[in-house]
Amino acid sequence: MKTNLFASLTAAAAAIVSLSVPAQAASLLAGESFGNDGIKFLENTKVDFNFNETHGSFQSTVKIFEVGANNQLTFIKDVFGESKGSDNGSANGWLGTCGNTVLVCTNSYTFEASKTYTLGLDSGGDGIVYSTKALNPFATGGTQQAVFNSFGSLGQADTTTYSAANQAQYAAGDPLANLVKIGFDDRGNGNDKDFQDVTLTVSASRIVASVPEPTTLAGLALAGTALVFSRRRRTRAIG
Repeated sequence: MKTNLFASLTAAAAAIVSLSVPAQAASLLAGESFGNDGIKFLENTKVDFNFNETHGSFQSTVKIFEVGANNQLTFIKDVFGESKGSDNGSANGWLGTCGNTVLVCTNSYTFEASKTYTLGLDSGGDGIVYSTKALNPFATGGTQQAVFNSFGSLGQADTTTYSAANQAQYAAGDPLANLVKIGFDDRGNGNDKDFQDVTLTVSASRIVASVPEPTTLAGLALAGTALVFSRRRRTRAIG
């Protein structure tokens, strides 16, 4: 009876005490994607977003959408948005910075397993573009409006500057294994494809159920055993 009681308490404690916590970083699995072909994880995955800067005159918001059948889009949440078009008009290439143009510069979202998502850059009346190429209806098959592992054509010391010649290498990233840069082009300025209109970084971690501490389970088992003995004593006293 004690053995059965301990097993029952162990199972109950595992169900009650288990909490969702980030696991150690790994890498994308076969069948997962994070790039121009969409965002999809096979396990619940928490993605952290960090704003970098903007270089466009439009006032835009980065959003998350779920992609359903026939590319039907369902809005999920805003990641961050500009409170104005830039810090100081056209100065410094329409530069927008954290604390000035964008007031909330970090955010996160747990992407559900096996669902497909996309990021959207919504510039209101100036249009919306998506990180998933097929969702941008500006040409047959869609157009690339976001690059991964690059902040676009801005000069960068780490040699990840986008150019038309190397665009293929910036089609996807792995946020589980590395910090991934993302650069959007909002189709302004004649769709100049500089991919620096809004830039951000992302990282990700798996969400798994934590295992209760052995001492917690043992304590619950002892408490249950004491309760059984207490009931036996009461039963004998009554008898």
